Amino acid sequence: MAPVDPGDAVESVRVRAAGDFDAGARKAVCPDGLRLVGLGHTGGRGLCTDSTAGDLRAGTGGQTVVTDERYVPAGGDWASGYTKLQCPEGGFLIGYSARGERVSAALCVPGRSALGGVGRTVWFDGSDNRPVGSEGGDFASGAYKGQCAADEYAAGIAFTTRLAARPGSAALLCRRLP
Repeated sequence: MAPVDPGDAVESVRVRAAGDFDAGARKAVCPDGLRLVGLGHTGGRGLCTDSTAGDLRAGTGGQTVVTDERYVPAGGDWASGYTKLQCPEGGFLIGYSARGERVSAALCVPGRSALGGVGRTVWFDGSDNRPVGSEGGDFASGAYKGQCAADEYAAGIAFTTRLAARPGSAALLCRRLP
């Protein structure tokens, strides 16, 4: 699990060595060798795995903190009407941060091999959306949660800032592993 509800949970030695990626926000980062595959809509809980592919991260290449839609390609609106924090092409999610309930940033790293391809949007702001028989159990007890399949990786987080809507994560961009 990667929770931000108790405060920072930066479980990656590599990320801790790089310094605070979103000063003032609560942060959660998967341990080295794992990727983020699930999020709760509220409560600040994430799910990490190395299922199917093992460690996807490139040996070099650093990390990218995403705070806006600069990496969403033209014509690539996978969550219309929502703010999207999408990893650069070839990257995947290992962490995220929040300020209150609102998503603040996504933390991405480059893959060791070519990543990309077709993606799908996994919505979870109105109900759970997890693969049947998925690993991870009830990683965000009491909250709706979304999770990519074991043969996918998460490449983006979507949330809303609409008045009277909860600003927590609402959707994940899941893509097939190579």
